[in-house]
This record gives sequence, C-alpha cells and structure tokens, in this order.
Amino acid sequence: MANIITVCIVGLIVILFLLSINKNSKRNYKNEIVSLGVLGTFIGIAIGLFHFNVTDIKTSMPLLLDGLKTAFVTSGVGIFFSIIISILKPIKSNKSETLNALELVVKDFNKNLTEQFGDNFKQLNESVRAMITWQNNYKTQIVKSEESLNSVLTQLKKVELMKENEQKNIEAIILNLKESSNDVKTSLKDTTDIVKEQMQLLLREANRKL
Repeated sequence: MANIITVCIVGLIVILFLLSINKNSKRNYKNEIVSLGVLGTFIGIAIGLFHFNVTDIKTSMPLLLDGLKTAFVTSGVGIFFSIIISILKPIKSNKSETLNALELVVKDFNKNLTEQFGDNFKQLNESVRAMITWQNNYKTQIVKSEESLNSVLTQLKKVELMKENEQKNIEAIILNLKESSNDVKTSLKDTTDIVKEQMQLLLREANRKL
C-alpha cells in the first residue's frame, strides 16, 4: 500500500512539474508540489506508525520502514521539483522573495514535522534500541540452548556407550554360562559312566558269590 501511495504522489508531482515548466502555462504549481510532498510525508509516517507494534518489533519494523520510505521519498521529490521550478521559471516577484518563500516553506515543513512526529521518532528510537537488546538476548539464549543441546547429546552418547558395554558384559556372561553348562554336562556324563561301571562290577561280584 505504501508503494502505491508513493507512486501516485510522485506521479502527481511530476505532472504538476511538467505543467509548471510548460511555456504556455501562466502559473507554476510549486506550492502544490511542496504541499503534495508534505502530504506524502504525513501519510507515509502515519502508515508506518499505524502498523507499528511495540510488542512485536521484528514483524512491525518492515511496515514502519515502508511508511518512512514513502514519507522521505515524497517530501524529497516535492522539494527537489519545487527548487527546479524556482530555478527554471521564477515567479514575477524578485528572486530574493522567491528564495525567502521557499525557505519559509522548508522551515514550516521542518517545524511541523518536529512538532507532530517528534515523540513518534523518539518512540521509534527506543523501539530500535529495544529490538537490538532483544536480538542480543536472543543470541545469548541461542548459545545457551546450543550448549544445553550439546550437553544432552554428550549424555546420550555416554548412555549409549554404557548400554553397549552392558550388552557386551551380558553376552560374555551368557557365553560363560554356556561353557559352564557344557562342562557340567560333560562331568555328569563322565560321572554317570563311572557309576554304571561300578554298578556292573558290583552286580558281577554279587552273582559270582551266589
């Protein structure tokens, strides 16, 4: 929206400038050009401040800058073309009166701008400072978050390593149990064979005595 307003006001200023420097024109539109520039300034600043939200500086800042861009572009173009008109086609009064009139217009413009928007510019400066402070705090929080994340990752790696070691220990225990079980089976088998042999010898001895 601010860009459309800027284009429209600058377009009107250019049209009035062309009409003013036309040889067949009996008047110039210098005052109207300056007035359009001032109007564009007020509209641009009003748009920027209307969308500005102190509690959401990051989102509001682009809209505020668009409004200020309209303000400064239109006022700059208006003053520029009014000066060109004064150089190319001075009014019938003497040159000193023309320069004095232009100087009065600029002074009135600066005075009105200071009176009307001085507080708003102060608020803008405070908001920019607040945004810088917020950015610094945000960077600090990011650094702390990264440190916390790295700490968590380190702890997770330690836990994972402990799990791996624990799993290796369990596998070693299972292997030892298997080996012990095999040894027990072998011992039981040997013992069983010995018992069988002894029983057979006893049975033979008993039969022989009978």
